[in-house]
Amino acid sequence: MSELSAYLKQWSLAEPEIIAQTFTCDVYKVKFNNRTAVLKILNDKGKKFESHGAAVLRCFNGNGAVRLINADTGAHLLEFIDGPMLKSLVEQGRDDEAMDVFCDVIAKIHSYSGPCPAELISMERNFRSLFERVKSETENEIYKRGADTAIELIATARDLRVLHGDLHHENVLKHSLRGWLAIDPQCLFGERTYDLANAFYNPKGFSDLAASPDRIERLAGKFSQTLQIEQKRILQYAFAYGCLSASWCIEDSQDPDSTICIAQEIERLI
Repeated sequence: MSELSAYLKQWSLAEPEIIAQTFTCDVYKVKFNNRTAVLKILNDKGKKFESHGAAVLRCFNGNGAVRLINADTGAHLLEFIDGPMLKSLVEQGRDDEAMDVFCDVIAKIHSYSGPCPAELISMERNFRSLFERVKSETENEIYKRGADTAIELIATARDLRVLHGDLHHENVLKHSLRGWLAIDPQCLFGERTYDLANAFYNPKGFSDLAASPDRIERLAGKFSQTLQIEQKRILQYAFAYGCLSASWCIEDSQDPDSTICIAQEIERLI
């Protein structure tokens, strides 16, 4: 019996229709209790990076995030979100509006203050790729500066939260009834400022916009004013995250240059 067939039987699902295949999972639209839902079947990489996201979704409980219906280590059953990604606003020239949405979603998911899941990953472990790269990277010192910044931020951490961990313009979708919702969380714990960092490098396909000093300043200013977080600290997290993301790119045999370019612009503004 295939994994799909097994989950259809196990969770009483019907009418599977594949809607996406990513590097971590196969995504199906299914029927559950006569309503449309989403079944994510995780591959080996997804089981490593996304399986514990279910614990985070249980914490958020639908407040600013997709609702979890069921989950085990190999799959998640989720409410169906019928609208577009946040990226669509930027494609329409509405980047400022997208920033407002991002702030609203962040405020909702960060309002959770209950018990922490046992599966949460520490910020030290999250930055491990960057810390390891510094040991062998001799040509580009930006990785060391990024690692030093991350170490300083972790040592002075404040306002700790259960984090989404991978919040960007393709992980926020619009539900026709419930508004904008975050999907696909990681399982991180740390300062809430970290969850802002990925926005500076997104959306995909808009690297010139992301590398614009004016846009970086506007984004940092909006986050600082709306979420009451020190602007310099927002930029520091964005810079450290960019170096970490570039390190991940190298590990995945991808080109880190555009990420490094944005990180350099952010560093100039700190």
